[in-house]
Amino acid sequence: MAVQSDVILAVGAHPDDIELGCGGTLYKATKRGTRVIAIFLTKGEKSGKAETRVKESTDALHVLGVNEVYFEGFPDTEIPDSFRAVNYLEQFAVKYKPDVVFTHTVNDTHQDHRRVGWLSMSAFRNVPKILAYETPRVRPAHFLPSFFVDITGCVGKKSEALKCHVSQQEKRYLAYESTVNLASFRGSQVGVREAEAFEIVKYVDTCCCFHSTPCNLNCISKL
Repeated sequence: MAVQSDVILAVGAHPDDIELGCGGTLYKATKRGTRVIAIFLTKGEKSGKAETRVKESTDALHVLGVNEVYFEGFPDTEIPDSFRAVNYLEQFAVKYKPDVVFTHTVNDTHQDHRRVGWLSMSAFRNVPKILAYETPRVRPAHFLPSFFVDITGCVGKKSEALKCHVSQQEKRYLAYESTVNLASFRGSQVGVREAEAFEIVKYVDTCCCFHSTPCNLNCISKL
């Protein structure tokens, strides 16, 4: 299971993207003791003061149990398709050796979101599991999730985190009702109360067990 990994990297283009796309999943992971590192490529200055947006996202992630948060200064709305951008992300993979990366889907109407999705494929090519989350900008007919995480009982905490984005409060997709409705809809698709949905970019099963009884608990945690 993704949430039982040892190290997770969560990547977003702007402050609030990670919390929106996989906040419930990250909270569930940190509750299990997983180390989660969050990385933003911009500081979201097109939608408010950069220092405000950075603080809001840092506070939101702290609510979810994520205490390692990094911000790069690529220009908002103009994240480059460059070696520098790939290298910035890849250094985290080299340093922290994550089991799973959560990132943007390329099936998104926002150019920064799409770019981060493509950059992630290159930067995290050696990471066994890459899962792409949804944000309010996904293209509905093209975002086709096939991996779901049961976040039943975590939606309240996700909503609490999103409330930290006071400067963005006019955005409807940050409202409690929007959070609950999406989680309920995704949950109904897979037979649980609440869920977050992901596209599988890459999913390598690193478990060595091909028999009915796994060799050890660590092996189970990699599933």
